[in-house]
Amino acid sequence: MTFSFKSITSWSLLSLILMQFIPLNRINPPAGADIGAPDLVKNALKRGCYDCHSNETHWSGIAYIAPLSWLVSDIVTSGRKALNFSAGYKEKNSEINRIISERPAHQRLYYLWKADAQLTDSETSALLKWLNHPR
Repeated sequence: MTFSFKSITSWSLLSLILMQFIPLNRINPPAGADIGAPDLVKNALKRGCYDCHSNETHWSGIAYIAPLSWLVSDIVTSGRKALNFSAGYKEKNSEINRIISERPAHQRLYYLWKADAQLTDSETSALLKWLNHPR
């Protein structure tokens, strides 16, 4: 049995349309208490980390188009499991410090998509100072 290009295209298009109806967990639970950081640190965390590591995720348009939405949902779910600033972070201070100071390729795909979310050198140093000496 051979399939024509038109047949393959039609079935592919139908599959992509049906994928849109698979429900995903794109819910932001109520955020907990404020982290109590200086404004520079708080703004840097909100811009660079909160989309994956808090209950204040901003779900961009790509989070609603399957199959990319599956990737976005999975990244946010795993990010919240690893660290959720809305639920507390103090027990993870050393891990956060290590990740930020080493500047690894942490979620490279996210920072390619949202280049403005990358922390600047001054924000990184302020964040590291705050993590090492919280008030």
